[in-house]
Amino acid sequence: MKINESEFNRDCNKLLDITSYLVEKEAECPEYLFNVYKRYYESKRYSEALEYLSQSLNKGFPISEFEMGQHYYFGSAQLELPKNHFNAFQCYSIAADLGHAGAQFSLGYMYLKGEGVVSDVKQAILLLDNAANQGLNEALDLLGKIYQHGYYEITPDFKKAERYYKFAVNQDYSPSIFHLALLLENLHRYEEAYELFIHSAKMGVIEAINYNMSTYK
Repeated sequence: MKINESEFNRDCNKLLDITSYLVEKEAECPEYLFNVYKRYYESKRYSEALEYLSQSLNKGFPISEFEMGQHYYFGSAQLELPKNHFNAFQCYSIAADLGHAGAQFSLGYMYLKGEGVVSDVKQAILLLDNAANQGLNEALDLLGKIYQHGYYEITPDFKKAERYYKFAVNQDYSPSIFHLALLLENLHRYEEAYELFIHSAKMGVIEAINYNMSTYK
C-alpha cells in the first residue's frame, strides 16, 4: 500500500502536537512539580527546589501546601526561608481545608498555642479531632494529654483521654503507650500501667526507661 506523504506528515504533526500538549499539561501538574522539587532538594539544589515547590502551590495539592508550611514554621536554612508563623498558618490552612491530616494537626497546634493566630481552643480541638479521625497518632496523643490534664476551659476527662490514647496505642505509637501508662497509674490501675510502662520502655521511650528505673526497682 502506498503511503501518501502529505497525509503521513499531517498525522505526524498531529501526534507531535498531542505529545507537546501532554508534556505541557504534565509540567503544570502540582504533583509533578512537587516531585521535581523533591529531586532538586535531595540533590541539594535548593534554589531550583524552592522554585518548583512555589510553582506547585495554590493548585489544590495539599502535600505541597503542607511542605511549604513546614518550611515556614520551622525555618529552612537550605531554602533560605526564616521562621514565619503567619505564612505557615496560611499554608497549613489551605492544606487542612483540603483534608491533609498533618496540616490539620499543625493548624490545631497553632490555634492551641496562639502561634501566627489568636489562640482559640475550640477551633484547635475541632482541627485536632479532624486529624485524629484520620488516625494521625500525634493528634490522638495530644488530645489525650489535653483531656488528661485539662487545658484552659477544657476540664480533665479521663475517659476521653484514655479513649484517645488507646486509638494511638492500637497503632503501636510509643509516646501514647507511655502517656496511657501514666494515666492508668494515676487511676490506680497499676497492673495495666506496669505492662504499658514495660512495653514503652522496650520500644525505646527514654521517659519510660527513666521512669521504670526510678519507680519500679
